Amino acid sequence: MLDKDLAPSGSVPVYSANVTEPFGYLDKTLFEDFSMPSVLWGIDGDWMVNYLPADIPFYPTDHCGVLRSNSDLVNPRYLAHVLEVAGSQARFSRTYRASTDRIAGLTIQIPPANEQNKAIAQVIELEKQISELENHLEELSTKRSKIIQEFLG
Repeated sequence: MLDKDLAPSGSVPVYSANVTEPFGYLDKTLFEDFSMPSVLWGIDGDWMVNYLPADIPFYPTDHCGVLRSNSDLVNPRYLAHVLEVAGSQARFSRTYRASTDRIAGLTIQIPPANEQNKAIAQVIELEKQISELENHLEELSTKRSKIIQEFLG
């Protein structure tokens, strides 16, 4: 996919090797069903994994892998974290691509669903705290800038 293929007024995010930030937007999707969460990974860039909740349409390029669990035994957010660790251990990178064959060759351990859910609940709470602290840091940075401007002005 090239920049010229993107739709400036599109609403569907396009993910490429950087699976954490959209490459751009389109007015179409590649899949029809978004009722299940998706785990994305970058195939030939820096090793990255992302989780997208259910009902979030997106368009993956050929540089973006997509996994979906069709079992209640696997929490997709847990799968995303485990895949990120396994890919790091496999040393996936720009030179050692995370192809679908290499991803299929990974072996991961999945504990019982209740343990996965408990761990993810803790992760969600920590991510919420991180977000709140990042917002607070941004506010403090703005205040600092205002004080410096007042002093210089």
